[in-house]
Amino acid sequence: MDIPAPASEDAPDAGATPWSALDAAGKRARALEVAGDLFAREGLDASMPSLADAIGVGVGSIYRQIGRKEDVIAALVAQRIERVAEQFEEAAGAEDPWVALHDVTHAVVAEALDDHVTHEAWAISLEHPEVRAVRPRAAAGLEALVERARAHGALRADAGADDLRLAFRAAKEVEALGGGGAHRLADLVLRGMAADGGV
Repeated sequence: MDIPAPASEDAPDAGATPWSALDAAGKRARALEVAGDLFAREGLDASMPSLADAIGVGVGSIYRQIGRKEDVIAALVAQRIERVAEQFEEAAGAEDPWVALHDVTHAVVAEALDDHVTHEAWAISLEHPEVRAVRPRAAAGLEALVERARAHGALRADAGADDLRLAFRAAKEVEALGGGGAHRLADLVLRGMAADGGV
């Protein structure tokens, strides 16, 4: 395991807008950015005082902007779900539904590999109100993409969004077995879903 770097590495650079000059949205965004880096490096055991030190504020400032530690973790998970939902919605405007489904699948897998918010964070946050509020948007976006591809005759009758969710959830574990494994798995899933068995 890597030796944790000093918390000060997460502190905003000298040219960053001072915390006191940020509005509520800016403070929340900065706190989550630093929290994501800190949890990626030190794990979810990193304390709220450590996070406050990394941001350069008091613990009370984090409580006012986001809440408790579990709220910070849930906010990070919700942030990622919203990003995926946006990708699904953007893909819905593509001319070719199958190409859109293929490309967004690999884009989400790539983001999953770069995402350092752990599976533990996802597991403990799934029932948090903030996460529950954004999950339907992502689910609806993926379902819409799948159904659009189905309507164009690109999918087998038994193919569905759950097939792709398996590829998303397994991305990091499969990648750990060998470089490129996550994208190969995504291609295998897509081939299995395709009406003609090809991508």
